[in-house]
Amino acid sequence: MTIYGLYGFTHGWAKTLTVMSPAGAAAAHAEVEPGDDVATYAGEGRLTQYLEKREGALERLVAAYAIVVLSKDEWDARKAELGDAIWR
Repeated sequence: MTIYGLYGFTHGWAKTLTVMSPAGAAAAHAEVEPGDDVATYAGEGRLTQYLEKREGALERLVAAYAIVVLSKDEWDARKAELGDAIWR
């Protein structure tokens, strides 16, 4: 399964990774097991977001699941291309 990611930051400057997949939000959430170093925020009607609790945790997650990290412009284009499929 292809999973795309976009790095971001919280208001407190914690690093985040939001993911989407052509297979849908529920499938992407089920595929990725983040472990203890990452907090997960997911739910119906939203893309899963991972919050780094320890430095390097998101990079390890990206490597473990071959998440394709996109720039904001690439993310917006891919999100528009995938349309409603990402919300399933």
